[in-house]
Amino acid sequence: MRWIAKVVGVLFIVGTLYAFVDTGFGMDTTMLLGLFPVNALLNIVHLGLGVWSYSSSRADTPAGHFCRWGGVVFIALGALGFAVDNSFDLLPMGGADRFLHLGVGLVLLVTGLIDAARPRAYRRPR
Repeated sequence: MRWIAKVVGVLFIVGTLYAFVDTGFGMDTTMLLGLFPVNALLNIVHLGLGVWSYSSSRADTPAGHFCRWGGVVFIALGALGFAVDNSFDLLPMGGADRFLHLGVGLVLLVTGLIDAARPRAYRRPR
């Protein structure tokens, strides 16, 4: 489970850095790779989630908390993306972003719930 939190963190950090380089630092919505609508605020949110994910991967308990809560956040963002394309004209949430959020959220949530169901004796020592 810790490796999932680490991989998600690295992917979001690297993806955010690429998004800043590719689309700039403006608040105008632009398409990243022609699939994902992004702007500077959304990039900052993704960078924060990536840092949270990567930093939680150092131990089992924080990684489990991230997987469960991060999964809920990503699923909520994916569902919100189907309801509105641009929430409050701040965060673009349409396009393929919805499916990416739902997929990442499901993987994180299932991983976190499976880990929470395991007895403590079978978890990896710190």
